[in-house]
Amino acid sequence: MKTFVSIALCLFVAAVSVSAQLSMSEFAEIAEQYRVRFDDLSEDKDSFLRFARVLIRAELKGLNEATLANLADARNEIDDILTEIRTEIADATLEPNANEECLLRLVDSVIAEGRTAGDGMSSCAADKIEIKEGLGDEFRTLTNTLQRIATAASEYPLFSYAQHNSFSDPQEHVDWLEQNYEAQVAFWDNVARPEAQEDLDNLEINRPALIAENRACLNAVIARLNTAFTGIRQQINSC
Repeated sequence: MKTFVSIALCLFVAAVSVSAQLSMSEFAEIAEQYRVRFDDLSEDKDSFLRFARVLIRAELKGLNEATLANLADARNEIDDILTEIRTEIADATLEPNANEECLLRLVDSVIAEGRTAGDGMSSCAADKIEIKEGLGDEFRTLTNTLQRIATAASEYPLFSYAQHNSFSDPQEHVDWLEQNYEAQVAFWDNVARPEAQEDLDNLEINRPALIAENRACLNAVIARLNTAFTGIRQQINSC
């Protein structure tokens, strides 16, 4: 009797297991739903990636254009300063008691100071070029990583068929899709997207500061040139 009951129970459990197992049509419907959900997730990531690339290009372009504008302004200001001191020296040579040899030495000093100012401008520009290139490399790495994440999301459903036997255990396949979809959503919403957005926000916030630093560097070059020319002007009077 006990043996019969045991066999009956086993048959009952087996029958329940078989009846509870997903049919292939049910599995196909669920798998298609997850394919659509993974595609939507991939599209969401692609949309953010497109936005990130546009913003990065705009910010780096803005940094480059502002740096060039700073350099142009500084170049014009330095040219005006050089023109002014050269004019003063030229006028001094017309004085009756002018010491031309002394004044020519001052011309050499002006030329040397002009070269120093040019080197200073180059240094200011190189600093920002290095920062811009570093940011470019950093954000290329970021966008490439986001692209891989987006691509992986779209490939998960197809990849899942290589990992599971849908005919023998469709439920396991469905469970895997569900778990990986939830993991993808959690990673995207809680890790990848917030960190990427923070980097983008920092780029946008820091650009004005980088531009201001560049202008301050150039202002220091101009201030040094003016200081040097103050000394040269004093020597003009003695020549």
